[in-house]
Amino acid sequence: MLDRDALLSGTRPEIDQGRILMTGSDGFDGYEIVEYKGMVWGISVRAKDMGQDCAMGCKQMTGGELDSYTALGDESRQRAIDRMLEMAARQGCNGVINVDFELQMTGAGGGSNVVVHGTAVVIKPIQNYVPTGAMGNIVAEIADRMNRS
Repeated sequence: MLDRDALLSGTRPEIDQGRILMTGSDGFDGYEIVEYKGMVWGISVRAKDMGQDCAMGCKQMTGGELDSYTALGDESRQRAIDRMLEMAARQGCNGVINVDFELQMTGAGGGSNVVVHGTAVVIKPIQNYVPTGAMGNIVAEIADRMNRS
């Protein structure tokens, strides 16, 4: 017979030194925010060269994905995230909450401007944490079904 309470309670792992978690919500399930460090952000402004712009102009007429611009967007987003995480690391954080992105196309040449920002925090695992919401319901259902069999 499974002990439902023991199954539901547990402690999340410590965050490895140098690792930073990030989320679009206002916290991390199973972790307590012990310190707010303030706003962090990263910005990336990039542009493709004229040759790629001409090729993409032709592709716009024929239809299909603009691969060069897709890659530009991915590169810009990742560089902005890297810069935000570097700023958070300098502040001694291991988490960033309320992460949000803003994307703009800049100039006639199809440049990309990405800003990502959030709140840098220090988090620690909650001892004997009992999950709530969907995760708690799933684990409780598993325990209940195993006890019935």
